[in-house]
Amino acid sequence: MKKSIIYWNISFYRLLMSVLYVGKYKRRFKRINALLKPKPNTVIELCFGDIYIAEHCKKNGIEWKGYDINERFVNNATKHHYNAILKDVNELDVFEKCDTYIITGSLYHFKNNSIEILRKMIASSRQVIISEPIKNISTAKGFVGTIASRFTNAGNGNEKFRFNETTFLTMLNELNANYKIITIDKDILIQITND
Repeated sequence: MKKSIIYWNISFYRLLMSVLYVGKYKRRFKRINALLKPKPNTVIELCFGDIYIAEHCKKNGIEWKGYDINERFVNNATKHHYNAILKDVNELDVFEKCDTYIITGSLYHFKNNSIEILRKMIASSRQVIISEPIKNISTAKGFVGTIASRFTNAGNGNEKFRFNETTFLTMLNELNANYKIITIDKDILIQITND
């Protein structure tokens, strides 16, 4: 299935994301990276897309592995010598053990399976970090929302569903997990510990 144009090229992806985040796209990754202290030994990032977290891990001696469904994003990561694997997260039979699992801006792709994916992440790590948009133009009514929703095909068709703060926290509360809200703005940043 043909992907939306936003997923064709990492430079174009970064440009569009910078526009959507009003120039603060990198800030979402800086906030996540700040939660990787004290330093974990291993990080697995699901639906990594960009390599900002991988770059941080490399600079800090952290072993990083990423999974993504987008061949172009995986190729970009491997070109930069990162351990990136082309795989749909829904097709992961086993979630390997690591210190930290991360998923950024992608949990909405798994609307019907998000709780199960989070359970597997929690069971396989010491902490899970989730950064998920809760204010989305793709859910707006009218022309803007219609156009934005047409750019949401990451490989499995256009997806209209997005979390808002209420639906996200409702889903999270079903986990009965020990979670902490780090920030809430365009994205909600959550840290789940498994100590």
